[in-house]
Amino acid sequence: MANGVAIEDLRQSLNNPDAIAGNPFGLLSQISAFAATHQLEAGKELVLRALDKRELFIGCDEILSGLVRQAGLFPYLDPSKLGERDLIAFEFHRPLGLQADIVFHAVQARVYRELLAGQNVILSAPTSFGKSLIIDALIASGNYRNVVIVVPTISLIDETRRRLSKFSKGFKIATHVSQALEQRNILILTQERVVDHKALPEVDLFVVDEFYKLSPSLDEERSALLNQAFYKLLKTGAQFYLLGPNIRELPEGLPDRISCLYMRTDYATVVSETHRVNAKDNRAEMVRLCSDLDEPTLIFCRSPKRVRDVAGWLISEGTDGRPENLESAVEWMGQEYHSDWLAARALSSGIALHHGRMPRALSQFMVRCFNEGRAKFLVCTSTLIEGVNTKAKNVIVLDNKIATRKYDYFTFNNIRGRSGRMFEHFIGRVFLFHEPPQAELPLVDVPVLTQPDTTPKSLLVQIEEADLTDQSRQRLADIWGQEYLDLSVIRENSGIDPDGQIAVAENIRNDPAHFHTNLSWSGHPTYDELKFACELMWEYLRAGAAGKAGVFSGNQLAFKVNQFRSNPEIPNLIAQQISDNPDPDEAVEAVLEFLRQWASFDFPRLLLALDRIQRSVFEALGMVPGDYSFFAATIEGLMMPAPLAALDEYGIPLQTARRLEPQLEPSGDLDELLARLKLVDANQAELHPFERELLADAQQFL
Repeated sequence: MANGVAIEDLRQSLNNPDAIAGNPFGLLSQISAFAATHQLEAGKELVLRALDKRELFIGCDEILSGLVRQAGLFPYLDPSKLGERDLIAFEFHRPLGLQADIVFHAVQARVYRELLAGQNVILSAPTSFGKSLIIDALIASGNYRNVVIVVPTISLIDETRRRLSKFSKGFKIATHVSQALEQRNILILTQERVVDHKALPEVDLFVVDEFYKLSPSLDEERSALLNQAFYKLLKTGAQFYLLGPNIRELPEGLPDRISCLYMRTDYATVVSETHRVNAKDNRAEMVRLCSDLDEPTLIFCRSPKRVRDVAGWLISEGTDGRPENLESAVEWMGQEYHSDWLAARALSSGIALHHGRMPRALSQFMVRCFNEGRAKFLVCTSTLIEGVNTKAKNVIVLDNKIATRKYDYFTFNNIRGRSGRMFEHFIGRVFLFHEPPQAELPLVDVPVLTQPDTTPKSLLVQIEEADLTDQSRQRLADIWGQEYLDLSVIRENSGIDPDGQIAVAENIRNDPAHFHTNLSWSGHPTYDELKFACELMWEYLRAGAAGKAGVFSGNQLAFKVNQFRSNPEIPNLIAQQISDNPDPDEAVEAVLEFLRQWASFDFPRLLLALDRIQRSVFEALGMVPGDYSFFAATIEGLMMPAPLAALDEYGIPLQTARRLEPQLEPSGDLDELLARLKLVDANQAELHPFERELLADAQQFL
């Protein structure tokens, strides 16, 4: 309470245009009194609500600006209307080197100044805080020659690369380990690519986006590799900036151990309103709600199938998603995948879809359509909450699960944080179809440093002996003492269980003639050789892969890889899949998921691990080893030259890349191919109109 006025009363007044127009000065006075006697966040919320109705505060610009400055919301100030004192404060929050209209809010500026002074910072802040803009400001400062930015997914590589393309005149921006580096570089890499990079430059600054994924409790699958990447970069001695949302705390003593400042803040630049939806019929209520909402709306679902279900509800009820200039995209998607694929039909109704089975180039296009207002709805899974920026006014949380597991408060906060957008929507609305989870934020462990007994050996084996705890040394004693497989091979096979690797080597040594007959192939394997390798990898080297992308055994993996290499064209693969499963949506997504999960990632990674093991053992035995590198690269490149396949990350679909192959003349050098791509005349190229649109868009950021 302030002068007898509660925050809820002030909220109601700020939501009532007549109440504002009747007494704008008095209402701002009440907000000022409330802000002076309550927490910063509560006062700032009221200021943001006032900004949302700014046009109604006639004659009170100076008072409102004073409240905005008091709340630290400097980006929302108009410098042409500021007095001398406010203008000085405004300029103090302007970062050096960026475009003139960029100004930090108060807490953002505090983080920036700590980093600019050379401090290492771990920052936990809400989605709308503007954590990434601080990266841009650090690069613009001119203090760093080589910057490494670690992002959790390949999809985020392209979003980050596009945002940082404004620095391309002063820096080489590299996203692949194969790209040559120059005097000044910005490397945007996933954790896997950091680990695989054999020639990192002298790093001045490294950034880990979504750093909470270091904790196994939050993302088990890639935690070990992210920890390894973090350790590798930490050992360079470079300054670091780790950023992520909604973290409660770090392990005790960790900031002192790695000499950093931990900054946790709830400072947000938009207001998020939560509305509980009590529905007897989720379908009917979802359709009604979407019909009533007029602004950009994001709909969170638990799985790709649920995404299809929800999109189907909206289509069948004729919900208007206000499609704009999407006919070409819809036609192309129908031609290249299947005429009945729901993703195409939904887009024709202004409903964009986003989940992990979508091709990367199409996922990026879907988000752009939504952000540009060409599609009113974006129906998505949790793949969208990992740093992808959207301009949603509304977020509908239909499900309280990710797949079959209930989400926690941390994930809920991340989803909720997608509502509202700085300079777009001062107030975001969240519609919940379930009760929110218990309000408990996570402690983020960093096992490469804390080394609990649950730390996988695949991570421990990458740590220098001097940095290991006594307990970790004991856990590694058997690995250090065995004579079946050289430690250097075990380490090179990052993320793969050392005990499984040693078991493969032991089997080969115990029966070298049998294994040599089946493993000494080079180039393209026969089907029997492929099957033997897949079954060996499945039994000893894969971890948690059972059921991934519809593969349940080594035999099945071999069959699918062989099917793909025999006929790699996507429409043909889909036609084959439909012969087993007549549902076009399931057929299309099964093919796309296999290509993304197995063909371009897990299979080549495991095959190269097996290659190193058999090579090491056979050479030690004086036998000629096999060589799987060509076949692994061929499958990873989806039966295309590797640089051509990489264009999917730049917004060019695989089908389009194939059509451009004669003009691009891929030589094996990605930089050369990108240079040629930039010169292709999109209007003259023999492409579908939608492909020309994608090409022109990609060329803007090369």
